[in-house]
Amino acid sequence: MRPYETLLLVDARRSDQEIDETVKNFSALITDRGGEVANIERWGRRRLAYELDKLNEGYYAVVNYSLGEDKRLEVEAALPFVEGLVRAKTVRRDIRTRSVGKGV
Repeated sequence: MRPYETLLLVDARRSDQEIDETVKNFSALITDRGGEVANIERWGRRRLAYELDKLNEGYYAVVNYSLGEDKRLEVEAALPFVEGLVRAKTVRRDIRTRSVGKGV
């Protein structure tokens, strides 16, 4: 299993309960495929730098988890079906931390 980090941008017009449900649904995508969610950082509502899908504000959450490399593509394919999710960006954590110290 490899360590990943996904930044979730959720529609901030949704209620707090609906936002929590969206984050839980994303976490379920991981655990249903044999992964382990290590940490969820909830950054909260933030103003967007530019309008995105007619939104000026979004709710941000960062999910750290471990997942098999072959299962990551399944998770990426399921993202459009997570209700309330506007955007998501996933990076492999071990690659990101290795490149920081090498001036890349």
